[in-house]
Amino acid sequence: MTPLHDPTRIDAPKSTEGAVRPEPPASSSALNRRHFFALGGAFGAAAGVAALAGPPAFAQGGTTLTPQQSASRFLSQCTLGADLALVNEVMNAGLGSWLDAQMALPVVPFLPEVQQLIDSGAASEGDEYLYFDWVWWQRAMTAPDVVRTRVAFALSQIFVISRRVELLLDTPKATAAMQDLLLRGAFGNFRDLLRDVALNPAMGFYLSHLFNRRSDPAQNRFPDENFAREVMQLFSIGLHELNPDGTWMLDSAGQPIPTYGNAQITEMAKIFTGLAMTPVGDLPIDFGDILPTWDQPMVMYEPEHEPGPKTLLNGLVVPAGQTGMQDIEMAIDNLFQHPNVGPFLGTHLIKFLVTSNPSPAYVARVSAAFADNGTGVRGDMKAVVKAVLLDVEARDVTRIDDPQFGRVREPFGRWVQIGRAFHATSASGRFRHYGGDDVDEAGFLQQYPYFAPSVFNFFSPNHQPPGPLAAAGLVAPELEIIHAYTSVAAMNRIGHAVVNGEYLRDRFETAIPLDLATEVGIAQTSPTALVDHLDLLLTYGTLSGGTRQIILDAIMPLSGDPNAQVQLAIYLMLVCPEFGVQR
Repeated sequence: MTPLHDPTRIDAPKSTEGAVRPEPPASSSALNRRHFFALGGAFGAAAGVAALAGPPAFAQGGTTLTPQQSASRFLSQCTLGADLALVNEVMNAGLGSWLDAQMALPVVPFLPEVQQLIDSGAASEGDEYLYFDWVWWQRAMTAPDVVRTRVAFALSQIFVISRRVELLLDTPKATAAMQDLLLRGAFGNFRDLLRDVALNPAMGFYLSHLFNRRSDPAQNRFPDENFAREVMQLFSIGLHELNPDGTWMLDSAGQPIPTYGNAQITEMAKIFTGLAMTPVGDLPIDFGDILPTWDQPMVMYEPEHEPGPKTLLNGLVVPAGQTGMQDIEMAIDNLFQHPNVGPFLGTHLIKFLVTSNPSPAYVARVSAAFADNGTGVRGDMKAVVKAVLLDVEARDVTRIDDPQFGRVREPFGRWVQIGRAFHATSASGRFRHYGGDDVDEAGFLQQYPYFAPSVFNFFSPNHQPPGPLAAAGLVAPELEIIHAYTSVAAMNRIGHAVVNGEYLRDRFETAIPLDLATEVGIAQTSPTALVDHLDLLLTYGTLSGGTRQIILDAIMPLSGDPNAQVQLAIYLMLVCPEFGVQR
């Protein structure tokens, strides 16, 4: 069987070497630990902890949603988390109008806040790398531009840089500059985004076209091809020629047609030579020097730029005699105008936001929006994001009953959702915690912003878990990092956050807890009302009858302790299959 969609990435091996099996949280006065985790374990075994990422057992053909539930479902696709107030805001405004308002919000850059932290010396010596994390979490928990944040997070997993490289970890301004260009690009034009990525010094360092030098055959030196390969394979067109609906074009022998070969990689590598960091002040450029100008695009050092013509995709010849930046502009245009870009980008964004296995018709509609936003503009990201989120396939509630529709929630997205839904509260108003070591303790997430193990992201968009999904020709990308170990570890860490009140460990405070006052008030009214509230907030009315009964049976014996009822109900909701799979 010929696969429908372009496999654009090579699966990167994952390792849990050295990981420590997490322990259950310490006992809580609000809830007996043995009772809590026995229930959680039994629930996980019966419903499937691995099924945390498996298809929920929905009753076929009967799902309907109220306007409030529809708003909650929409927010699960376009944000990293929402509370009841935001659900009601979207319901009252209408999906399209609310989305327009989100896209009209100004970009608030990370760099000034990171720079302010650097200047103030807020972290102790050796912990300066946390400045980016602090700003990221401050925005994730408090910023109003929730759709831009979600789209930028998706883009960061396409245009990958990683702080696993020590220099980038120790230079928070570098990551902040990359985040800012993704925030701008989320609702800008894709051509500008692609150019900004190509000239970003963090990307230049990560994919080694920063300080990429012209050929010197006498020294057997030729331009580095790393970025040239990835800008085609991962950032723009993929490995094979695509139809507008994302399916492969086939040659006369029925085989997929490559988009490029080694010759095009070699020629594209020549384009990205001569780039250096922006000089400081009026000092001349010293090619090869690492400068503190991570917040500014790379500049061209003409003596190190490869001279002569270069032949790019579809036979385009970049003529000799141009400046290096003119060569780059032509190369960006060559990529941007390639017919693959619309279906390539559209498929990726659909998979990150709505469903892992979109129909060709869905991809085709998003691809058409990329090609023309309705006023003749190509690459308008606002039009593309709207096409992804407002498409009939995304909004049709009957799709909830389709076992081939939906996506496994990304581990990190699930974690942010907990903080947003239940109002993670810092006494100081600042989310200054211990960074990734805190959030992803013992590797239960296997995912944290800008910490991908390689340029191929945390997981392949075409990952097929062996078994029924692979047999059906379906992909489930996130299941590459959600498995027996991480599922159990996630249950324990979620329990710790809910029961012990430690969502994040603050650098200066004991803990950043969740605020469950609203839920406790509802529990005092009725356990059924509590489950209905959590169903709206976390699973937008799709909680199955069986799961609902399991939760009610578990919390009813705790009727004299509404705090314990709330903690257990939230815990079971967060590990149930209906929450684990976004429909």
